[in-house]
Amino acid sequence: MGSSTRGVVTAVLSALLALAGAFAGEALLVLVTPLALVFAAGWPRLTGLPAPRGAGVVIAAIAVAAIATVELTGTMGDVAVVVALSVIAAFVHEMLRRDGRPRLVESISGVVAGGVVVASSTGWLALAGSPLAPALVVTAAAALAVAAACTALPVSDTLSATAATLLAGVTGLVTGYLIDDVGVVVGLAAGLAAGILTSATHVLFDRFPSSGRLLPALAAAVLPLLVAGTPVYILARLLAL
Repeated sequence: MGSSTRGVVTAVLSALLALAGAFAGEALLVLVTPLALVFAAGWPRLTGLPAPRGAGVVIAAIAVAAIATVELTGTMGDVAVVVALSVIAAFVHEMLRRDGRPRLVESISGVVAGGVVVASSTGWLALAGSPLAPALVVTAAAALAVAAACTALPVSDTLSATAATLLAGVTGLVTGYLIDDVGVVVGLAAGLAAGILTSATHVLFDRFPSSGRLLPALAAAVLPLLVAGTPVYILARLLAL
């Protein structure tokens, strides 16, 4: 799967995220959960971790635990506990390896990083109870979709990354202007953040040899959507103050 195809996949998933955000609640859960599990399956192979199967199982368990925590509590307050436990889970995974444990530090850091990504995705779910959820999800998802579409263009990485950042910022600004609950300042901030995140992952993972294979490519495609969950949730909390 080439970089342009990954960009299209991210753009389509962002559009689905915006649609799910309009309904919030169960629609976000139905979308975010499989994306987190797909990421868990592809991330170890994308980053070339030495024990990809076990690492994928650990990251998937972290995803399920974080999602269940948010569904039960309605907030992200206890997700920090899940992230802390994920570090212990990463070490337990290494203890269970029977391959001599090569590249130990790389394996642990890769599992922990993957756990942080899936934990961050629960920010979308924690928004479900907020009256600002539809407005913020639509704003962020629109910016992500525009940024991803820019990375799919057949141009140089520098040009696509610049276009993604700028146009995502403009998209957030315009969307914030049109939606009173968001406003231009928050819309611009969300748009720029989405653009920088999407363009950075595009440039970074385009250099990974494994990014051309299906599961690793899907992990790279869904990563911007998952990571953006927590920043959007923080924006919602700040606007609610």
